[in-house]
Amino acid sequence: MTSRTRSTPIVNMPRLSAILAACALAGCMAPATAPAPQAPAAPVAPAAPRVVTPSVPVTPSVTPPAAPAVPTGPVDGRTGLHQAALISVTGDADSRFTVLFRPAQTDAAKIDAAPAQLCLQAGRGLEDSRTNKPGAGSAMPGVQMMIVTCSAA
Repeated sequence: MTSRTRSTPIVNMPRLSAILAACALAGCMAPATAPAPQAPAAPVAPAAPRVVTPSVPVTPSVTPPAAPAVPTGPVDGRTGLHQAALISVTGDADSRFTVLFRPAQTDAAKIDAAPAQLCLQAGRGLEDSRTNKPGAGSAMPGVQMMIVTCSAA
């Protein structure tokens, strides 16, 4: 059996020292020197605080939807208002009614005639009628409330 030995390269130390000395003389290597002491820096004036203004989100202006054209559809038999405009009609014993409606969806003439129409359907005469102003404290924008009081039988 034969054994093989690995040969390791032998570094020639005198040769390496000669190369390093030549590089040092030629300026290839920077000499190791201590850092030069620095003069203390002049005090810096404190920077003015940066003013931060909160950004306010720009909200687009909200335009109300265009009023739909006055409907020509079916009309409620009790009030005479267009059914598309009528939200509810409530009453007590045929003498007092509350009507919720959308004035933009019916004719003004039909709104004016509605209280008398309600009382006529109940077989009574009109005693009093009030309608709130549009948007006056309403939880439902665009909706008005009409309170109709009919005369006693």
